[in-house]
Amino acid sequence: MSGAGATLASGDWLALLPILNHEQAAVRLHWLASLLVDAQKRQQGITLVSNPDVWPLLEQLAHSLPAARLQAIAHDVCTCREQLLNVVGVNRELLLTERLLRWEHYLQPGTVLPVSHL
Repeated sequence: MSGAGATLASGDWLALLPILNHEQAAVRLHWLASLLVDAQKRQQGITLVSNPDVWPLLEQLAHSLPAARLQAIAHDVCTCREQLLNVVGVNRELLLTERLLRWEHYLQPGTVLPVSHL
């Protein structure tokens, strides 16, 4: 998923739409969720991660995004993935666009994040 790292670091998550809107969208969302969880691990000093090949990106995400925002986005990525896998006839591009805009909103200062039930 070349290009995803720079996009995530820039905060322009909507630019991920061409990368995610693909027949393998569920696999790509799984990778994104694992990346966000790895960034949370790095915030806690854990070095055993699923994506060691993108270590600089993990460090950048871990230092630039608060844990609560990483968790909210990771949870939402998993929810989006489940919808893509289980909702018959879902408009993938529309669902991904809505989620990407939501994740950008989560990054805005003062945004109230959803309550996690994890």
